[in-house]
Formats: sequence, structure tokens, C-alpha cells
Amino acid sequence: MAIPQIPLFKWPKRRLFTLAALLMVVLAAVTSLRFRYYGHWQGIYILRGADGRYLVKDDLLLGDENALLLALPAEPVFRFLNGNVSYATGGPRLEYEWFRRDGSGFVRSFAADGTEYLTCLSRYLDSGGKESQGLFVGGGLPFDLETDRRQSMNETGMAFFDGASWHHIWCNVNEAISPWSNPAAVMPPSAWKYRGSRILESTPRRLVLGSSHWFELDGVPVSMDRFMIFRAGTRYVTLVIRMTNIGTQPTGYFYVYGDEPWVGNYGSAEGNVGWVVDGLVPYEGTLDLKRYSWAGYVDHGNEAAGEPHDRSGLANFIEWQGPVTPDTVYFSNRMGTFANVSARVPLSHPQDRVIVLQWGPRLLVPGQSDTFVLSIGMADREPNTGFPLKPDTSFDLASFQQFLATQGF
Repeated sequence: MAIPQIPLFKWPKRRLFTLAALLMVVLAAVTSLRFRYYGHWQGIYILRGADGRYLVKDDLLLGDENALLLALPAEPVFRFLNGNVSYATGGPRLEYEWFRRDGSGFVRSFAADGTEYLTCLSRYLDSGGKESQGLFVGGGLPFDLETDRRQSMNETGMAFFDGASWHHIWCNVNEAISPWSNPAAVMPPSAWKYRGSRILESTPRRLVLGSSHWFELDGVPVSMDRFMIFRAGTRYVTLVIRMTNIGTQPTGYFYVYGDEPWVGNYGSAEGNVGWVVDGLVPYEGTLDLKRYSWAGYVDHGNEAAGEPHDRSGLANFIEWQGPVTPDTVYFSNRMGTFANVSARVPLSHPQDRVIVLQWGPRLLVPGQSDTFVLSIGMADREPNTGFPLKPDTSFDLASFQQFLATQGF
């Protein structure tokens, strides 16, 4: 009778790297090394710490690469042990990796035509060098997930693979909340208390993730539950955010969701110009929210900034739906401020052409919740004109109540 063969790749929790990681912990204990354990088992990475000591990590986040001294990624080992086997898909599908412990991972949406839309979540260091946890767009794939042993910066945040190369669509989100008594006292996601996450639904065609958070506004505790819905073959996600006053006193807030998306190529805003349903937005300013419910950037070239129309034509979009919509949406060359449209200030900054959604000031009495629904992704193209075309993002919040009933993870 033949003895069944069990691939090493199927060993629980990547046993090969568990042993190596344990050895590194022992080494860290008896030397000046420090160890940062995520539980991701993506490999062993040695970095130069800010204090001059060496830091050993089991994953590499976007922002770590400049301090990297040595990389021993796990992926090449797994490919070797698994024989580099590829699998036919039979149509659109989702693939993902999600770590409940620290609320990070990525989702890959494959279309039948061989294209792919990637969303990375909490796989980055913010401007203060801190890590977010939960459903926040940003970061890159695990180091060496691909065979070229390099991290493509276009393949970060939200990105599109056209079958030949990667294109950047959205960058690390610039998200923050502040009390209405002091709008300047902004708290980024890395400052919020992470309360856990869950995979709420997982099928080959749909994935629902949730993460839960907590912070104080003027001494009043507020919870935030976040949900992301992914559908196979689509190039956008639906983000549902619910904020609840769980204290005994009223409180108020300002909330901001924004980005300098760098559509087309990571690190460059050149060629990016705003767009809405009826045309381009070449200048700084706010949108008429009675007229528009979504907007984005297209990599087209901004004539007002003296740019030719020799760009990729790729475009992104963000749509606001649900019971609580933004109070202000604006395009600008800088986060936090904008000129009036009548001033005709072109969107021209080489790096910082931003789009920002702002809510507030809004009051929350004890027990009250505010719910936002955002669709964030990549636009299609009109076949005749090539102008961006927002895909159908219809969402029934009432049918989502089964998930909204879930509090805390």
C-alpha cells in the first residue's frame, strides 16, 4: 500500500520558517538585535533600526525597504517545495491573505481576461513611521511574492495589472479624525486602538472583511467598525464605515478621507487631472455635492498646467453613498487647503495633487451612529471616446445589516 505524500507547503503554519524564527528570537535575546513579530511568516528580514541597533522582522512593510540589510524571503522556498504549480481559474476569482491578529493583508481580484486588481491593506508605515492596523488602503505585497525578487512600487496601494505591467491607481490613504473642539488635533489610523478583525464572508466570488477600532474625542469614547466588500473580477472595493458614540456625553468630530493617488506611476502626479461625470477638473476647488456623488483623477495631462495629452489614460474614482455623505469634497495641490475655483489655480504639483472628502463638524449623541459608504477603485473607459467611465457600484445597505449588526471583532 502506497504511503500518501504530503507536500511540505501544507505543513501547519509554515513550519520551516517557524524554526528559523525561533532561532532568531533566541539570537535576539542574547545580542543587541530587536525582534518584531507580526505572525505573517513571510521570511526573515534584518533592518538597521533608527537607534542604530539591528531589527529582525518576519515581514517587510512599505517604508522598510530603505533600512533593509538582509532579506531571506519565504516565498521562493514555498515555490520550490510546491513545484511552482499553477492552477487554471475557470473565470473571475479572488485570492487573499488576511491576518486577524494585526489586521493586515491583501486581496487580488482576477478577471477572466487575465488582468488583476490588487488592494493592499495596512501594509505600510505612515508619515510618523508607525503601522496602521485594519482596513486601511496602503502598502505593498510581501517581499518577493513575485519571482523578480523586487518590490515594484507601482504594485502598491491599489494597483492594476494589464497582463504585461503594473499601474498605480491609489496610494496609502490619508485618513484622520479630530474632535470638533480642535480640528487641528488630527489622529491618523495608527493612533486608533485596534480591537480586532474578522473574515465575515469568503467565497470564490465575494469576500467581506471587518475591523474594529476605538478612540476618544474630547474625552468621549467612540467606536469605529469598518467593512470592505470585494467581488471577483471587479476593480473597486466598497468600504462601509460606522462610527458610534459609546460614551455618556455628546461629542463631535471632523473626519477626512483623502489621497494623492499618483495615477499611472507611483511617486508622480504629473499628468493627473481631476474628472467628474461631465468633464475634467483642471483647477483647485470644491465640488457641488448636489450635482456630483463621485470624482477621481485621470492620467491624461492637465492643459491648465501646460501638460500634453500623452499619458496612459488610466483613471480612478471614489464615490460617496449611504445615509451620511461628505460636507466638502475638493481637489487641491496640498492636503488640508484649497483655492476657490474662481482663482483658477491649476492642479500642477509634481507629487501632491490630492482629492479629499471631509465630514463635519458633526455631532454624535450617546448611542448614535453615523454610517458612510464609499466605493473606491479604478474607472473603465468609454469605448468610443476613451474618456473614463465609472463602473456600476450599486450597493444595498439594507441587505448589509447582518454585518452591521456585528459589533467588535
